[in-house]
Amino acid sequence: MYKPDDGHLSPDGFADIMRSLLAEPDVHATLQRIVGLAVETIPSCDYAGVSVVDNHNRIGTPVSTHEAARASDALQYRLREGPSLDSIWDDDYVYLPDVAQGSQWPRYAEEASKLPIGSLLTFRLFTSRETLGALSLYARTTHAFEPRDHDLGVVFSAQAATTLASTRRLSNLNRALETRETIGQAQGILMERHRMTAQQAWQCLSSASQNRNVRLAELAERVTRTGEDPTGTDGETGSGE
Repeated sequence: MYKPDDGHLSPDGFADIMRSLLAEPDVHATLQRIVGLAVETIPSCDYAGVSVVDNHNRIGTPVSTHEAARASDALQYRLREGPSLDSIWDDDYVYLPDVAQGSQWPRYAEEASKLPIGSLLTFRLFTSRETLGALSLYARTTHAFEPRDHDLGVVFSAQAATTLASTRRLSNLNRALETRETIGQAQGILMERHRMTAQQAWQCLSSASQNRNVRLAELAERVTRTGEDPTGTDGETGSGE
């Protein structure tokens, strides 16, 4: 309902799009809405999809509007080459006007030419700190995308990057708070059961983590379950008495 006849959106049209994105209940729904709006809004765009890089640099496609977009991404992941991958790791955006003539990625071009894709435009999703993935726009015909399509793609890719970054920061914050709470509980147990001061309990956890080469959060969680002194000196007090 947003696709304009002349290829240009009014300010009110952009405002409506942004409001519709804010109304989505979670990150998956927001990303699905973004790719749907890209197809509705960008005149040359027939399909769209988002690739996401996880914390281990694995890439997947959680949302797309058409199986052709998902198949194109799957080809690139399997072959380890392609325009979307290049936009993630090397360039802010990549335009491939004729998929069959993609000489930079010959294996991808050969197989992708069998899909109902003539051209594609892909944008890196990133913040100043990290790369999050890519938004890829597909057209059935070759040489389909024009400069105005690029401008609209930048808007949608920025929104997708903001959505992913906000979700990742919130997830990291929640994990940090949970870890801090677990470490505090472990300190309390050591103070109560092993007669340590707060500083001694912290030093005990920190030293044991380094000596055992175990993450502090994991060690703290073990202490909350077992109540054991992580240095292995149960029976000795930490107060020096």
